[in-house]
Formats: sequence, structure tokens, C-alpha cells
Amino acid sequence: MTPIASTFGLGSRFDAFLFAAIGDDLNGMPLTVVSVLARADLDPWQEAAILAALPKDMATQRFAALLAALPESTSQRTDAASTAVRLIALLPPQTNANTHLTVQKSGAASTVAPWALLNPILIVIYLVLSLGVQFFVARRDLATGTNPVHVSAAPAHPSQAPTATSDK
Repeated sequence: MTPIASTFGLGSRFDAFLFAAIGDDLNGMPLTVVSVLARADLDPWQEAAILAALPKDMATQRFAALLAALPESTSQRTDAASTAVRLIALLPPQTNANTHLTVQKSGAASTVAPWALLNPILIVIYLVLSLGVQFFVARRDLATGTNPVHVSAAPAHPSQAPTATSDK
């Protein structure tokens, strides 16, 4: 059976590690790396990418600490260090810790960063605020009875003031 994550291109290179058996929990259910990471509220593929990017000894220490932190009811107590060494060996060689998950769409992989939508959202907010200010100013002018187009302006410079002519 092909794991669903592999079907969608979510890091099949980590399948050997993620779906490796650790043992059985106290209820007799199989315990795998993916289930341990999910129970720890971690994204399994992201954590696998992070562990693969670390040096082997650091990855082993990090994963052993995670295994040791499991509650008693979750797993049978095994030697976390030796289990971590065995499982970390299943990771592929060094990869970038910033590996993004890709989702296959129509045969093409695409990634979307959450911050990529920030600029369009800020532009829409700016436009809405600008239109709101213009609407407010226009309503204020209508309420006061002033029409900015027909308001006579005072001369810009005193020398341009009209001169008084006498009809004598």
C-alpha cells in the first residue's frame, strides 16, 4: 500500500523513516515514527526534513528526547537512544532544513508560502481605506453645502488683487 503522503508528493524520500515501526503501544496498536510525531503535535514530514538536515548525532539526540518524552500510556518503555539511532539511520542524506512540502496539481508541483499573500492583502486594505476617506470627505462637503469646484479662491499674491477704478 502506498502511503497517501507519497501520492501527493509530500516527501516520499522520508517514507522509510516515517513508517518504520517502533513497537506497540500499551493497547497493542503498532507505533510508527509518523504516529509518534503526530502524537507530539509535530508535522511528521517537516520534522523528518529537519532531522535529515541535522548532523546524525544531533538528529539522534533530538529524536531520542522526543521518544523519551512520550507518556507511559503511549508506548512501551524501550531504550530511546538505541531506537533513535536505528531510526535516524533510515533518513536520507543531508537535505535543506527549509524544505517545503509540495503538492502535486495536474502533474506540476507548486508551493505557496503563507506570507506570499501579504502584499495583495495590504494593497486591498490600502485601497479600501483610500476610498473610505474620499467617500467621507465627499459626504462632508455635501453636508456643509460647499462645492469645491465652485468656491472662489482669494488671489494667490497681493499684487494680483483687482485694482479699484473710479468712474469720476
